[in-house]
Amino acid sequence: MNDSFPNSVYIHVPNKEPLVSKERSLLTTRQVNRIRAVLMLGGLDYAELEDGLQQVRMKLLETQASARPPIENLEAWVSVVASRVAIDWHRSQSHRRNLVRRLERTARVTATVVTPEPDRALAMLVAEELQLLSKADRQVLVLRYFVDMSVPEVAAALGIPEGTAKSRIHHATTRLRLRLQAERDPRHD
Repeated sequence: MNDSFPNSVYIHVPNKEPLVSKERSLLTTRQVNRIRAVLMLGGLDYAELEDGLQQVRMKLLETQASARPPIENLEAWVSVVASRVAIDWHRSQSHRRNLVRRLERTARVTATVVTPEPDRALAMLVAEELQLLSKADRQVLVLRYFVDMSVPEVAAALGIPEGTAKSRIHHATTRLRLRLQAERDPRHD
């Protein structure tokens, strides 16, 4: 340890095997350790460090493959990119937390609504059929029709283009409708 900086914080991150062979390594061990330190100081979970490191490596490869001018100071560049990766990670975590809060609020509101018996049976049937759909179909249907998000809000919540969200909602609705029709009329198969 360096005694010239008595208030310094030292982070020990065990060295991991590089993802690229040593002959073709993009980053030195020092640079990799710097990236991990920036990511940790940026608040990434220990479990997320390797993913963050991989994102920085991908950005480096993209930059080197593009027609942009070469990076002059690689250590500074990777530090800035690592801090941006940490910021993006926090934004996505915050976005997920907000989405969960909205879903919980909606669940509390819908849980207090008393449904008449015929509607309750239909609601139970829809809930059962929803569980049988794929996770992607369930996500778009719940966000669109149960959380009452608009198509642009669904797209933003899932991080997909609006057209993709609209298409997924349409196809998932069609699949659910077909399942419900088949359930009501077994001869419909």
